[in-house]
Amino acid sequence: MRVPLTWLREYCDPQLDVRTIEQRLTLTGTKVEAIHHHGVPDVDGFVVGHVLDVQGHPDADRLRVCTVDVGAGEGQAPATIVCGAPNVAAGQTVAVALPGAVLPDGTKLKPAKLRGVVSEGMILAENELQIGAGGEGILVLDEAILDAEFAPGTPLDDVLAIATDVLELEITPNRPDCLGVYGVARELHAATDAPLAREPWLDDAGSVGPVAGAQVIVECPDLCPRFTARVFENVSIGPSPLWLKARLTAAGQRPINNVVDITNYAMLLTGQPLHAFDLDRVAGAKLTVRRARDGEQVQTLDGHARELDSEMIVIDDADGPTSIAGLMGGARSEVSTDTTRVLLEVATWDGPTIHRASWALGLRSEASSRFEKGLAPEQCMHAQAVATRLMIDCCGAQPAAGTIDVRVGARRAAGAAPARGARAGDPRRGCGRATTGRDPAGA
Repeated sequence: MRVPLTWLREYCDPQLDVRTIEQRLTLTGTKVEAIHHHGVPDVDGFVVGHVLDVQGHPDADRLRVCTVDVGAGEGQAPATIVCGAPNVAAGQTVAVALPGAVLPDGTKLKPAKLRGVVSEGMILAENELQIGAGGEGILVLDEAILDAEFAPGTPLDDVLAIATDVLELEITPNRPDCLGVYGVARELHAATDAPLAREPWLDDAGSVGPVAGAQVIVECPDLCPRFTARVFENVSIGPSPLWLKARLTAAGQRPINNVVDITNYAMLLTGQPLHAFDLDRVAGAKLTVRRARDGEQVQTLDGHARELDSEMIVIDDADGPTSIAGLMGGARSEVSTDTTRVLLEVATWDGPTIHRASWALGLRSEASSRFEKGLAPEQCMHAQAVATRLMIDCCGAQPAAGTIDVRVGARRAAGAAPARGARAGDPRRGCGRATTGRDPAGA
């Protein structure tokens, strides 16, 4: 598990260097296997720039000669920077590397003559800062970071996390509580007595009660102790904010789109995996959790058709299996650029069953590696709360009223058979009772 140090310090900052933090965590049993560096080697030389003018290059059709205010000071001329990005334009606020700056690949910039024009720096794209995959265009800060203004010459590190050490941790099977950044922060707090920030899931923007327009049935509660779901309307699919992309890439995740990135972010923070369904592609707007049948097939998100057996768990809709529970979602109901309604699933699965299915299918995922260690059902609402806030802030989504919460009742007599086929909100079944957004057991 990769934990960016800048992210960890938001929740527990003992004011120790990375090597001392490594020693303290390893002494508690949370072994630090390696320390990596993500982003630029040194933040010096990376600044915010303002593009004043863009002209065509006299000897190259695909190049532009840009005049950029980099905050050089009174009496200093703006920098001339040659740029090949198709989206560069006057008026933009951009990320600039000045001569002397060192890029993540070790390249040290110096003034360079490009087809006869001296370039005094570089206007940067996302991938040149190791923030997301980037594309053909430059990173435009005033489009990516809304409601904020940055003066030319502002250190770029004040705006974006462009450099961080990353702890690679070995999480043993008996410590599933350390499978998320906040859990590691709690461990660091115990090892150093540094203050621990409040749990990031305490302020839940969701609501409790029945949910209209979606239904969940759990036919095998012995394999699914808890299944929660929330519905979001008016979802706008697009790229994630830069801060979110930066955290995911530092943690070893590839940004995809804002909804998928939110599920990955919430998992990395809380340790609890999530999955997003396009609700309009869920046939019948009903999900059923059941044991798979021998020979059933599901086409997973990676494009492979996988044959299942009766020792595995599937989530299906009216048209058949749509996901392999605890391992990977299905292509048929995945979130796409056309998605406007999302059903966000956060569930707890039987660890040994997920472990066996993972080995049988040769399919190991970030989700399966967590579920097989055994997660607490209370964590479901932790992840729901974190993801709900991000869905509102990053996707403009509107949470529908209520939370589906199908669970094995804590009051069920020891040794009694779990209820089968229980429905969310059914007062006759302990595993179908509605709960509050904050779980009474401590969520």
